[in-house]
Amino acid sequence: MTNSEETNADNENELDENDMDQDPKSNQENDFNAKLQDAYEQNETIHNKYLRALADLENIRKRSIREREESATRAKTQIFIDLLPILDAFSLGLAQAEKAKGDKEVVQGFAMAMIQFKETMKIYGLEIIEPSTGNFDPALHEAIGYEKSEGVENGTILKTIRTGYKLKDKLLRPASVILVKNGPGNTD
Repeated sequence: MTNSEETNADNENELDENDMDQDPKSNQENDFNAKLQDAYEQNETIHNKYLRALADLENIRKRSIREREESATRAKTQIFIDLLPILDAFSLGLAQAEKAKGDKEVVQGFAMAMIQFKETMKIYGLEIIEPSTGNFDPALHEAIGYEKSEGVENGTILKTIRTGYKLKDKLLRPASVILVKNGPGNTD
């Protein structure tokens, strides 16, 4: 071997020894950085799962509140639907009692009880649809007949036969009405 070859071999040996000296330290740093990066990724994953779980919990809470409100509204609607025929019967009975020449105090007491009953139902959201006159609205009224009435426009409500009711925006029962029909200009 020549002198230059020996120098090259010595330099390679020194480089290999330097690489070996730095290699464990460098490996530890690389391992540490890899573990640190792994920990950050796991933290991010766990944080995202936490946020999703929190959002799901909030959605469940809102859905639960909405379902409870809908359930209460359905129950209230069904109770009102069941009470409407009874209210109609009391109204007819009161109308007949007022026509009779019976005990006025009893009729007056019964009328006060009916007013109180209707007011209580209004407190719980029941709206009365009782058009005595006005324009026919198919969303609120049900035409059950026609009568002639001079000087009144065709299609106008002449009288209410049966009271209608709404619960907030939901129609429970349309008002049954008689409309004016004076001739060929029918508005059905």
